[in-house]
Amino acid sequence: MNNNPQIYHGEWWVPAVADHDTHMNFFEPGQMMGLETKYTGTLTYYGDKNSILELYHVPSNYHSKYYCQNEVIWGRDANGHIFTLFNVMMQEQLMGNFSCTKFIVTYILIGEHVLSAYDNCFGCCIVQFPYLRNWAFHDNIMKSNAGTSVSFKSPIYAEKMLEALHDEGVCWRIWQGQAIHRTIHDLTITQTTSLEIEAIKGMSIQSYMRNIEEFSQFLSIALYCDQNPSEIKFVNKENNHESIFLFKKDASVDSGVVTLIKFGILKEKLPIMLNAWHENFENMAPISSYLIDSLQRKNRFDVPDFLIIAQALDGYHKRFVNKRDGKDHQKYEDGIRILINQFDDVNCIQRCHIDPVVLTQSRDKYSHLLRDEDKPLAVEGEDLYWLTEKCKILLTCCILNMLGMTNKEINLCCENSPISQIIDSFPLGFD
Repeated sequence: MNNNPQIYHGEWWVPAVADHDTHMNFFEPGQMMGLETKYTGTLTYYGDKNSILELYHVPSNYHSKYYCQNEVIWGRDANGHIFTLFNVMMQEQLMGNFSCTKFIVTYILIGEHVLSAYDNCFGCCIVQFPYLRNWAFHDNIMKSNAGTSVSFKSPIYAEKMLEALHDEGVCWRIWQGQAIHRTIHDLTITQTTSLEIEAIKGMSIQSYMRNIEEFSQFLSIALYCDQNPSEIKFVNKENNHESIFLFKKDASVDSGVVTLIKFGILKEKLPIMLNAWHENFENMAPISSYLIDSLQRKNRFDVPDFLIIAQALDGYHKRFVNKRDGKDHQKYEDGIRILINQFDDVNCIQRCHIDPVVLTQSRDKYSHLLRDEDKPLAVEGEDLYWLTEKCKILLTCCILNMLGMTNKEINLCCENSPISQIIDSFPLGFD
């Protein structure tokens, strides 16, 4: 993306508002609505790294007081497009150079002037993921011409595949369909799959981003690899106007041809699972983040890779399983044994043969909790790597259980899945 940045030349300013009880505290004294001090500048959006705003000839006695840190900056480019820039931070300024002041911009909204990322001004947002279609179509019998419209203005085919309504009046929908893309030279029909998040009472950008992060993690578990949004559009609840949202994009991992949470088999239960995910996300997010990060292919395995997952299992036990039997199990080994025993009829866990004592002593050894001579069963080298892979499988089954799946359904998920491929790759005699 660095080779083809998007560049916008125009005027940029800090908006003046009449209400000084808002989040913003960076107004120029004497500003009135519509009479803001505007500066010529250039906004550069790279896509895979921070965006940069360059303002020209900003007075040195002005920007140090009012432009050092801003919740938003507004802008209008030479083509008449309007912008809201969020979380604007001044870069380190070279002494004596006042001709160009540079700022780092976290998010860019094209098409709307918004006073705060916390204003409930959007009725819905439409999100595209590179491999969302893989999840919806693998292991699922769909029409041969099925896809999903990213732009709902001119769809020639659109069908709702899934809907989950949360208690807060927020609805997640997955759409399949086809959309027409017209240019001066030709007409293109595309097939895609997108997520629509709708808020009955309207919602802020900040709240939508939190929902997008929730679904991103769920999709990452479903495809057993890191998934991130590639495009976001917000729709104003007052005038139905669409605005494009630009952000720093993390590349999604190609999910291949197999999935974990199989859309076709579990379609009827998915709304319940998505609600369970939403309700528990605050407690689950750190644990699932560790798992998703660990799924990324790395050139080198090291002890911290093991410790992160070993501790994530302990965190899951303490937050979601402990005290179910009325007892408070404080010992790490006891917690691991309880997690394993709840999957006594799940094939992939039985094939892993995780020994709670070995796992506990390995965790104690590399956490430096006990002397090395007190941990004779702790593993190292290749054995530690495969123990980590087994812990990832156990943690994944724990998350599926938290979503409300029965052991029978977990078995269905693990069959012909990335997990089954990992187990099949165990060294001979290690299964």
